[in-house]
Amino acid sequence: MGRRRWVPARAALVVAAAILLQITLVSDLRIAGAVGDVALVVVVAAGITGGPDRGVAYGFAVGLAFDLVVDSPFGLTVLTYALVGYGTGLASAALQRTGGWLPVAVAGVAGVVHTALFTGLGNLVGVDYPFAEVPSVALAVGVVGAVLVLPAVHVLWWVHGAPEPDRLELMLR
Repeated sequence: MGRRRWVPARAALVVAAAILLQITLVSDLRIAGAVGDVALVVVVAAGITGGPDRGVAYGFAVGLAFDLVVDSPFGLTVLTYALVGYGTGLASAALQRTGGWLPVAVAGVAGVVHTALFTGLGNLVGVDYPFAEVPSVALAVGVVGAVLVLPAVHVLWWVHGAPEPDRLELMLR
């Protein structure tokens, strides 16, 4: 019971750290002329570790916090993060694995899907996001996601005070 009490504080700390990292450090690091998305990595890791419910909840919360600091239509990040978090959670639950190379592949695909969703929905609400930039942005977001998802998955297991499934199996042997 004592561990559960710290979950909201840990989650808020991780979300704040991801957004702070994104707007201070990562925004200056470019891959193919585009910037990766650390906040999305937290959403993807939440979906991988907790299924669709946790993925959509983190997607909503992280997207809302991120929408407060970026210059895009308010709610666009919330919607796209929530959809990607839910989809990531569904995919991970269907595959019933959170270890190995699966999170890396899921994070890469999630970055591409998020970029396409964000650009498409942004254009639907009247923002002129150029479709020609989608491949380079998708590459950057996918690469950053694939590189950072494994540490993010470990952080999310810590946030929720649960042992990682692979470690749990080792403890039971």
